[in-house]
Amino acid sequence: MSSELDSKYVGSTLQVLEKRCLNLLCEGYNEIVSQKKISADWDEEDISKELILCLAANPNRNEWKINIVPELRLYSRDTSSAKKAPRIDFYFACWAPQECKYFAEAKILIETDVHKTGRKSKTTAESLHKRYVKTGIDSYLSGKYPSNGCLIGYVLQGKTENIIGCLNRYLCTLNRVSEMLQRKSFGLKDFDECYISTRGNISIKHLMFNFVAEV
Repeated sequence: MSSELDSKYVGSTLQVLEKRCLNLLCEGYNEIVSQKKISADWDEEDISKELILCLAANPNRNEWKINIVPELRLYSRDTSSAKKAPRIDFYFACWAPQECKYFAEAKILIETDVHKTGRKSKTTAESLHKRYVKTGIDSYLSGKYPSNGCLIGYVLQGKTENIIGCLNRYLCTLNRVSEMLQRKSFGLKDFDECYISTRGNISIKHLMFNFVAEV
C-alpha cells in the first residue's frame, strides 16, 4: 500500500513539474521573441543559450526551486563510452521530497530552404524536417531520451502551421500516419503553439517557438 501511494505521489509531482517547466520555457520564448534579435542565421546552441539565460532569471524558477542544466549527458549502464552517451538540451529537476526530472530537446525548423550568412551551401528545409523526426521524435520513441520530456521546434523561417504540415507529410511517407502532430492545448499562459504526437501509449508534446513571427 505504501509503495502504491508513493507511486501516485511521484506521478502527481511529475505532472506539476512538467506544467511548470513548459510554462517557464514559454515565458522565456516570449521574452526572447519580444527582443526581435534572432534570425535564420542563428545556431541552435546559441538560441538555447538565450533561452537558458531567461529561464535562470525567471523568478518563478526560484520560487519553484527548479534546477536547470544545459546539454546534459544521459549516461546509462549500456553505454560503452561516456563520450558516446547522448546529450539532451534541457534538464530540469526539483526535490519534493524525491527527485523529479523533466527534459526538453530543441531542433531548428524552417519552411523553405535558406542561405545562412557566410555559408556557401544552403540549409534545406527537408533535411531539418527529417532531422526533427529522426533525432527528435524517434529518440523519445526509442528510449534514447527519457519519456518525461518534450520537443521544441525553433522556427527560424516560415509559418509554423506550414512546417507542421511538412513534418506530417514526411511522417506519412514513412507510413506513420497515426503519429502526425495534432494541435492541442496544454493550458499554458500566453502560448498556444502546442502539438502532440502519439505512437501506441507514448505521447510526445511539441512546442513550436517561432522567432520570426510578428508579436
